[in-house]
Amino acid sequence: MAAIGSLAFIIGFGFFMAGAWPVIGFLGLEILIVWGAFKLNYRAARRRETLKTEADDLIIQRTDPNGKIDIETLSTAWLRVQITPSIAPTTAQRYRQRVILTSHGKSTEIGSFLHPAEKKHLANELTSMIGRARERQLHGD
Repeated sequence: MAAIGSLAFIIGFGFFMAGAWPVIGFLGLEILIVWGAFKLNYRAARRRETLKTEADDLIIQRTDPNGKIDIETLSTAWLRVQITPSIAPTTAQRYRQRVILTSHGKSTEIGSFLHPAEKKHLANELTSMIGRARERQLHGD
């Protein structure tokens, strides 16, 4: 922000010296918009989902941008990972791909903030995590 502010100051000073002082207000508005975009981006970056498998359960811990934590538990015994639609949409299409977890009639979406290329990797990794949890459950570890 300091670099953008300095650049705007230099440009504004040049326009002020040339007699076009109203440009300074627009440069200030530009700085305000860039600052707002940075704030929104940093706020969205605080959103988190943490997945942890135990012998019997998959624990989903969601943290929203305000820091509120929500914990959801799904049984791994009948847990199913599904990507809908199975083929990633193009950028021109208006629908988005979703990773849905279903267990005992309860469904939840995870990774809604991820890029479609990352969602396929998430689904594969989650399937292997659930498989390892089921193996631990069967072997009693």
